[in-house]
Amino acid sequence: MATRTTTKKAELKTSTAKPATEKEAPANIAVEPAKTTVKKTAAKKTTVKKAAVKKPAARKTVSKKAVSLNTEVYVQWLGKEVFEKDIVDSIKKIWTEEMGKKEADLVDLKVYIKPEDNGAHYVINGDITGFIGL
Repeated sequence: MATRTTTKKAELKTSTAKPATEKEAPANIAVEPAKTTVKKTAAKKTTVKKAAVKKPAARKTVSKKAVSLNTEVYVQWLGKEVFEKDIVDSIKKIWTEEMGKKEADLVDLKVYIKPEDNGAHYVINGDITGFIGL
């Protein structure tokens, strides 16, 4: 019997990488103005053509619209119901009429509703405190 020998063919190695001399231009580099070329035809007419210029893609900005949320807060206990807006309006009335201040000066308002006290405590602009009955 004869022995059979097999040989492998040499595989060609190919690379998809670009040579070091070929580099892509970054997108933020300014593009040169279009070059014009002049061609003369047989009839001695001249035609002018402009080369196409690639502009970098402009970024699109997405504006987010503020969503207005209509909220209503009610506090219910022992058969009573109090609307949050009514309490805030009462505190604004105290601020403008009793204290003699402008409504525009009211910057920060914190309201603590306490049903067990049958009232609400409030803090205006971080330093003025008070209590109103419900």
